[in-house]
Order: sequence, then C-alpha cells, then structure tokens
Amino acid sequence: EVFVSSQTTEVIGNGDKLTALRIKDRKTEEGRLVELDGVFVQIGLSANSSVFRDIVETNRPGEIMIDAHCRTNVTGIYAAGDVSTVPYKQIIISMGEGAKAALSAFDDRVRGII
Repeated sequence: EVFVSSQTTEVIGNGDKLTALRIKDRKTEEGRLVELDGVFVQIGLSANSSVFRDIVETNRPGEIMIDAHCRTNVTGIYAAGDVSTVPYKQIIISMGEGAKAALSAFDDRVRGII
C-alpha cells in the first residue's frame, strides 16, 4: 500500500523490529495506525539541478539527461545519481552511478576527449 501526502508521526517497534507506523494524512489531518513488518520511505522526487539547467540538457522534471556512461550533452560534464535520468532513486544506485561517471571521465581523459 502506498501512502501519499502522509506524515509519519510515530515509529513503533517491539524492541526487536518495526511493528507499526502512526501516520497522518496531510490533507485531512486524519491519523491512523498501520501495522507492518517493514517500511520503504521515499522523501522527495525533485532533482536539485537548477544551477545546471542553463548549462546541460534537462527533462521536464529537471533531471539532467545522461547517456549510459553518465555523459551529458556537454563534453566533460557528467551527472550521476538522483539528479540524473537514471531510474530508481536509491543511494546504492547513486553510488554505482557516481563510480560509473568517474570511470567515464577517466576514460574520456585517457582517450583525449577532455
């Protein structure tokens, strides 16, 4: 079940694991208790790319457009992680994408592109 426009007001556990969340609907202010065994928290979807929007190509949501090697449309500028068009905005994905961008920059440097 996905809860949108919701605020977690309490995390409840039994000393060993998470057992429930108390949440509040931000629109109706209605609160409820949700019993569960685990939770996935998503804290936002806006790419923090405004400083680059006049430099590199971005899409409508503001993500920086990249190729499979994290290259942007401007030679020598790379983007990785949540600010880019890579799917699945998770820290482990961002870490891998950062490594890939660094390797792409190194490869471009060795080949004389930058």
